[in-house]
Amino acid sequence: MKINSTIKMAILAGGITFLGTGCASLYISSGKEAYENLQYHDAIYYLEKGIAKKDDQAGRRMLAESYLMTNNYSKANELYELTTTYTDNTDQDRINYARALMSNNRYNDARPILEGILSRDANNEVAKDLLNSCKKYNEMKKDSLAYEITPENIPALSVYSSSPYKEGYLITSPSGKGDKDPYTDKAYTNLFYTKREGNQWSQPVEIEGINGKYHDAVGTVSPNGQTMIFTRSFQLNGGALAGNDSKTSTTQLYMSKANPDGTWEKPSLVPFCESKYMYAHPCFSPDGGTMYFASDMPGGQGGMDIWKSKFNGDSWDTPSNLGGNINSKGDEVFPNMKDNETIYFSSDAHQTLGGLDIHSSQFSNGNWEIPKHLSYPLNTSSDDFSLIWNADGKTGLFSSDRSGNDRIYSFVEENRTIEYVGLITGKDSMLPLGGVKVTIRNLTDGTETMVITDGEGKFTAPLLKGKEYQITSEVDGHFKKSETISTMNTTDDQIQGVIELEEIYIKDKPDQAQNGDTTEPSNGNTKNGGKTDKQTGVYDIPEIHWDYNKWDIRNDALPYLDKLVKLFRENNNLKFELRSHTDCRGSLEYNDDLSQKRAKAVTDYLVKKGVSRGSLISKGYGERELLNDCTDGVFCDEAKHEVNRRTEFIVTGKK
Repeated sequence: MKINSTIKMAILAGGITFLGTGCASLYISSGKEAYENLQYHDAIYYLEKGIAKKDDQAGRRMLAESYLMTNNYSKANELYELTTTYTDNTDQDRINYARALMSNNRYNDARPILEGILSRDANNEVAKDLLNSCKKYNEMKKDSLAYEITPENIPALSVYSSSPYKEGYLITSPSGKGDKDPYTDKAYTNLFYTKREGNQWSQPVEIEGINGKYHDAVGTVSPNGQTMIFTRSFQLNGGALAGNDSKTSTTQLYMSKANPDGTWEKPSLVPFCESKYMYAHPCFSPDGGTMYFASDMPGGQGGMDIWKSKFNGDSWDTPSNLGGNINSKGDEVFPNMKDNETIYFSSDAHQTLGGLDIHSSQFSNGNWEIPKHLSYPLNTSSDDFSLIWNADGKTGLFSSDRSGNDRIYSFVEENRTIEYVGLITGKDSMLPLGGVKVTIRNLTDGTETMVITDGEGKFTAPLLKGKEYQITSEVDGHFKKSETISTMNTTDDQIQGVIELEEIYIKDKPDQAQNGDTTEPSNGNTKNGGKTDKQTGVYDIPEIHWDYNKWDIRNDALPYLDKLVKLFRENNNLKFELRSHTDCRGSLEYNDDLSQKRAKAVTDYLVKKGVSRGSLISKGYGERELLNDCTDGVFCDEAKHEVNRRTEFIVTGKK
């Protein structure tokens, strides 16, 4: 993953020496040593040779993870598929396997792995987020309207993480000289300067006074141009590579001041950094008063987190974590600020199409909001990271390895907003309803907004193009209602909608149907005293009829029952009674039993579809409430008898 290939490296205590005996065990032993030292390319070389001659479960898992860490997802998948039967697999092994599958666009294959983890550990937040991404993959990838993406032809084999500097950009690219990083088997990175000249980019030039022997990467310059902070392999004062107790070279934040002639002073370590933790990817806030960065220092949520530190005039304050909305149990890295209240960062554990995906969050009411996942094609199944905005607020640059190498891409954010103008009325009264709570949920990223209708029953809300939304309306005295609208493939700037909410009539005293009932049969002309069924609290379920002498639910009734499922589930604060009826043929006792079976059949169907059984009562009313004059002794055709074979519901109260 990108988090590993840009901020970690191993300290060589001496290169691995293979004795050339041809012994598989020595190959495997050497490969495991390389793996433990984070030398994944060497680990792959030795483990491949050893396991080809002798299977080793621990070695095969190390080999699979080595391929994952070097972004060779196809080989990682092959290896993980062979380890699925190992009894000592951990959930972290399974998460790694799922990540590799997702990065190969095999979301359906990743789902059962993640579901299995959650069946054992329902609180595994990383598995939850990855599973949610698998489920929403099609929705997340539908939106190709949000951004126009263009690869930039900066003349370098690999280049990433741009930030504004002078008339151009500070970028990270391999130095092309000196030793190689044993972790990536590639050249160490340096900081360069380049600028756009028309449609071309200038040849990158190294930043004098900044670059050293090892990694120098991902830098940021203060708005006044006087301070540069960047990511560097931790080094002792003499320049030797140093690290933590595990002999892993950590990266730290280094700071340099600008000289009057435009050169840079010798960099010094940012005071709050500690060699045993990772610090990387700094950026300044637009006002220059705060620095944001990524670190695995204590006090975070897990993995790499986003932190901030304020400049107090002399030095940097103790860093504070951005909290659980921004940070997860996975890795959050590459922060950048659009303005003082809007942050962009990459994560491998929030919603993701695979690898690192870019997210944004707003600072509101003293907290960072739940991050929003940026749309495809800006995010892909590859690593996408390090997004910055230009001054116009509509264009910018980001980095991605979607082409096989790290490259910088430009983007243009399209005009995405549609104004939704809604009107909510009572279904029976047709009068506008004020004070209705309207919740608008983006079904792609799960974000929600809430508005209240005015005295004329109206509300407006901005929606994004290329999305699907669920609009839920609720107010006292009416059934809560949800409906889905789409802004896919529309060029309009405004759409309008009318939502009708059905009034709730509660039947305080349900009719007695059995066990001593003496209610006389009646017809539709007299039973309600001139009131409609709704006003008496009785709701007809349209097209729910029954074959003569049967209680099997007919196929033509299923669409209407499914609408009832939606109504009952949305209004789970209410209690309902399901009532079924027969025609007049047969004895009273027989018809009571038949109607009870019909009511139970409907209830069982609703419960199977997710309605709480505690919300439902089923009752049969036999032939006691006929809707026409087809009583005993009156000849009627089958169509008239079918009218009486029906099912209704009433609202008996609130829970």
